[in-house]
Amino acid sequence: MTKLPAALRRELQGEVRFDKISRALYSTDASVYQMLPLGVVLPRSRDDVIRTLRICWEQGVSITARGGGTSQAGQAVGDGVQLDFSKYMNQVIELDPDRQTVRVQPGLVLDELNAFLQPYGLQLPLDLSTSNRATIGGMIANNSAGTRSIAYGKTIDYVLELTVALADGNVVELRSLSDEQLSDKCEQQDLEGRCYRVVRKLASDHAAEIHRRYPQILRRVGGYNLDEFVRSNPPSDAESGPLSSAPWFNLGKLIVGSEGTLALVLEAKLRLVPLPDARIILAIQFDDLLAALAATPPILAHQPSAVELVDRFILDTTRGKPEFEPLRDFIVGDPAAVLIVEFMGENEQQLVARVEELEQELSRLGTGQHFHRAAGSADQARIWQLRRAALGLSMSQRGDAKAISFVEDSAVAPERLRDYIERFIEILDEYGLSAGFYAHASVGLLHIRPVVNMKTAAGVEEFRRVAERVSDLVLEFGGALSGEHGDGLARSPFQKKMFGPTIYDAFCEVKRTFDPQDLLNPGKIVRAPPVTENLRFGAGYVTQPIDTTFDFDDFGGISRAVEQCGGVGACRKTLVGTMCPSYMATREEADSTRGRANALRLAISGQLGDDGFTDPELYPVLALCLECKACKTECPTGVDMARIKSEYLHQYYERFGIPRRARLLAHADVLARWGSRWAPFSNWLVQSTPIRWLNQQLLGLDRRRKPPSFSRNTFLQWWNKPSRSGRAESSNGPPVAIFADTFTNFYEPQHAMAAVRQAEMLGWQVAVPPRVCCGRPLISKGLLDAARQQAQVTTEALLEFAEQGTPIVFCEPSCYSAVRDDHPHLLRGDAKHKSELVAASCVTFEEWAAGALPPRALDVSLKNKPSQVLVHGHCHQRSLVGLGPTKQVLSLIPDCQVIELDSGCCGMAGSFGYEQEHYEVSRAIAQRSLIPAISDRQDGTVVVAAGFSCRHQIKHFTGVEPFSPATLLEMVLS
Repeated sequence: MTKLPAALRRELQGEVRFDKISRALYSTDASVYQMLPLGVVLPRSRDDVIRTLRICWEQGVSITARGGGTSQAGQAVGDGVQLDFSKYMNQVIELDPDRQTVRVQPGLVLDELNAFLQPYGLQLPLDLSTSNRATIGGMIANNSAGTRSIAYGKTIDYVLELTVALADGNVVELRSLSDEQLSDKCEQQDLEGRCYRVVRKLASDHAAEIHRRYPQILRRVGGYNLDEFVRSNPPSDAESGPLSSAPWFNLGKLIVGSEGTLALVLEAKLRLVPLPDARIILAIQFDDLLAALAATPPILAHQPSAVELVDRFILDTTRGKPEFEPLRDFIVGDPAAVLIVEFMGENEQQLVARVEELEQELSRLGTGQHFHRAAGSADQARIWQLRRAALGLSMSQRGDAKAISFVEDSAVAPERLRDYIERFIEILDEYGLSAGFYAHASVGLLHIRPVVNMKTAAGVEEFRRVAERVSDLVLEFGGALSGEHGDGLARSPFQKKMFGPTIYDAFCEVKRTFDPQDLLNPGKIVRAPPVTENLRFGAGYVTQPIDTTFDFDDFGGISRAVEQCGGVGACRKTLVGTMCPSYMATREEADSTRGRANALRLAISGQLGDDGFTDPELYPVLALCLECKACKTECPTGVDMARIKSEYLHQYYERFGIPRRARLLAHADVLARWGSRWAPFSNWLVQSTPIRWLNQQLLGLDRRRKPPSFSRNTFLQWWNKPSRSGRAESSNGPPVAIFADTFTNFYEPQHAMAAVRQAEMLGWQVAVPPRVCCGRPLISKGLLDAARQQAQVTTEALLEFAEQGTPIVFCEPSCYSAVRDDHPHLLRGDAKHKSELVAASCVTFEEWAAGALPPRALDVSLKNKPSQVLVHGHCHQRSLVGLGPTKQVLSLIPDCQVIELDSGCCGMAGSFGYEQEHYEVSRAIAQRSLIPAISDRQDGTVVVAAGFSCRHQIKHFTGVEPFSPATLLEMVLS
């Protein structure tokens, strides 16, 4: 295949990658399967796709199309060329608001399309749980549906026209045809004509068998959609003559749900619908899972737009997690299951009446233990956010046994769902397996993920047997084995059983006709390998033990910490949240948490060569990880890439040596101490044009960045002045310790000073621990031996306060996270125990102030009171604490609107934004949301950012000088 890369690079404008890391990144999706491709192509245009098809046709190489790579059944893996549409072919081509249609490229993400449509009052209403990373092309390939499918249907109901490339590279337009137009198509003596002839004949010859074997339920997406071409009521000769003039035969309907096995979608014209006027949710708790399912049919009689189930297994995974606890406020006690019932209508009053009728009926039936209404959009959003997280949460167990996707997509008629699930549970009990249950009770589809250890022969055998048993059960209940997530490698082996030999043979003929060389995503839908082939893990897989400086015992070692990624791709979202900032800027799979985890896993397990964990080709993959810690909480499976990256750098430097720049920046406390001592001369020196140019040449520090100014008068010098005004020497209030971190002490002491003055004003006894550096720069740069020593020094310096129960307040979130989150993982034995005690006493300034300030409006200075505050959260603050305390404190300012910016990471991340090779990425991250929001601020608006790096990034790109929460509070109270 040496000719293939050269031919592709010669002919394409897009990117062609055949290196081992790129192949590793695309070897998995969100399923249990793995296939290492020959190479990867990222097309820039339809011409690139067509040329790729023709080259692969000529050389006999298969192609697997890919969007977000979130396939649950293994549709998006293949051993040929991976064709990734998501980076470049992701645009809206044409919108017609009057006709309510839109034409798009296949790589466009659903949420991005709906954000574009919102100002027009329109939507594509296929609200998938993966809507923030699922692409339109992938949805077409899967015939995806979502939460409200009972009201809105599936993808096939919205596809009007498709522009596709057939296997031979010819481009055809697929739209609804009349009988006369269909006859003309069938006369063509080319591949397109053969496709029309075969589909028309198969649908006609097997009409009765299609009606008998296709499940008569809404959520059937398995197989090929031959049922779309069977006319249930053909026009009579008297009405329409021998041919109907009404368009009805749309070959695009066969491409929908075909998983890229018949053609490649280049463009899609979609039908849109108006946004609803009003919605309301009734969340109903049940003490028994089967009772919840039994309640579904009477609920459906009230015509809801959605009935979603979440069981105790899923709910338990949300307990104690900062990002999910606020979403649980509608849960009372410990229910076995919750049904989330939604109604849509013209106005809220009508919806309230419908909810009341439902509550009354369920009460008469004696079912449902607690009812919670959510009429406000914010309350509803939190409930849906919890439900959407179920996909990843169901896979979040740590250790080798995981809740895996292989039998989780079956659907039956809703009135049979309760009995079906009871039988399903009996199968699981027979094998001693637990499972989580969630998803679309409204359409008889529950996602059920048994917990199986796929690294053992026994586990693989359980996997096979349960898959066989469930396929038998689905057939018995007249259901569909593929109700939403498609066939792929997980369910294609059961096609003949589910549809019968006649229809299966018809499927094979469809495949042979459209794809005579079997090059388009082979092994999916027809002629599939056994369900136990191509597994990501298997009986022969060995989790390699690696000695680490960081403690990864919470995962069972660093190898299992990497394996924690289940591939759901939540790190590929681009519109909201923080994870993953580098992916948001580059749209590169390598720059997502999933991509990094995949590359690391294959390297550690020896699948990329002998270098293992310290493979130098992993260095570029991890280079753009900002160590923001967002994945620690936003990743549903809790991958901690920041800790993994630090460990990788540590072991990589042990093997190859520590770069000069890393060694220098890791000792930022030493630089700060000397810079402060020599200020203001040091400021003039380091900020001068010649020195910045020299630093760029010698250290790779971008000269466009102006370094922060050292403060000649440090916070500790101010604190130790005997004559310091306002010092409360004799306060009898509670004690509090203010941590003098490096950045606050030597660069911006005013923030800690403000914190001290406010604590003293409130009557607290303020202490300042001995000056120590938490070691954050050492940790970030991977100098973990020195970081461990520093962690021990810091622990000893703070231990006295922790033992006395004194809160230790941090103004700088990154230093807080070092002590709170990193030190306990760096230390061992008694030192670890002490660090955990210290960590439990640490709070951010905002957390402390939220408890210390009176819960009423502050008596503020009218002269200094802002009318609006824009709050940007530091990444570590968001990950470990959230912005609740910050908003609570700032909301005490009377007549002031506090707005939390969904700005994600600022892009600075310590020294990351100063490094020349990262400057443009840093800027792109900031420009995504943060900089525009601040640039568009109103008069009377101030900006608040707790992080030192965040404030400097904002000032660098906007000229705005942000406040810290402490300095803003001091200003308005003065």
